[in-house]
Amino acid sequence: MKNANGKVVDAYKENKIPKNRTYILGTDYLGRDLFARILYGTRLSLIIAFLAALVDLAIGLPYGIISGWLGGTVDIVLQRLIEIISAVPKMIIAILLMLVLKPGLSSIILSIVFTGWIPMARLIRGQTLHLRQQEYLQAALTMGISPLRLTFKHLIPNLSSTIIIQTMFSIPSAIFFEAFLSFIGIGIPAPNASLGTLLSDGQKAFRFLPYQMWEPALVLCVLMLAFNFAADGLRDIFDPKV
Repeated sequence: MKNANGKVVDAYKENKIPKNRTYILGTDYLGRDLFARILYGTRLSLIIAFLAALVDLAIGLPYGIISGWLGGTVDIVLQRLIEIISAVPKMIIAILLMLVLKPGLSSIILSIVFTGWIPMARLIRGQTLHLRQQEYLQAALTMGISPLRLTFKHLIPNLSSTIIIQTMFSIPSAIFFEAFLSFIGIGIPAPNASLGTLLSDGQKAFRFLPYQMWEPALVLCVLMLAFNFAADGLRDIFDPKV
């Protein structure tokens, strides 16, 4: 490595790094351990994805059950509201939130959650419309069981497969969206690390040090494939036709 005067210097010696210290995946442009930053970035991306999935579930599940069970005018109004929200691109929502809030964990989760619950709500609504025609639910209503008890005792257990599968599919989607926001510079701010910021930093030095971009990209691909394969497996397990 050369300094400003063109003299070759040992960057590790200049920073007083012990000789027996090794970096498994090398270092970034500031000499930081890339392996440690990838671990930290993966943890942060997973936290965002799981929080977004939980909030999607908390909003989409009751929204879909109410829309499908009540039907009629309530269903029409709730579905028109979904169409209005889904018509707004995620990127525009994310940029507007960044203008109102500071870039960081909360603003990313809010931008993901704003429209992320819609697929869950639509799937739950469709399943609820099918389940409410079943004879055992009609019998339960005839016996005078309250709607709240009916929901927890009959609807949610029968919707569990749809809930689990859609939640598993929403996690990789949230991971990729967070990585994209951080990659273009409106996600997790420096010096915090996420997979998106590591990809952005690696892209700057890709011509000379390509490993700085390939390594977080490989981790991102493995995460996406792992959750998608897990969701496909769960879908096959819960499919009554199999």
